Amino acid sequence: MGSVEKEKRFCGNCSSHNPYEYPARIFCSKRYAQNKEPIVDTLWCCGDWSPVNQDCHCVRDALKKKSGA
Repeated sequence: MGSVEKEKRFCGNCSSHNPYEYPARIFCSKRYAQNKEPIVDTLWCCGDWSPVNQDCHCVRDALKKKSGA
């Protein structure tokens, strides 16, 4: 997989995410393991981001909701 541009890195397309309050917020298993707040915005991104290995619509749907579409 090619590198993802910085502006395209979101919690919603990280391999550690799981839907929580779809599509606005996700549960991050990596932050949970680090004893940090695991519930974060889908469109946020931390320094531990890693690309997701499968198709996911979290970011697409969060962007639609944010734009009011």
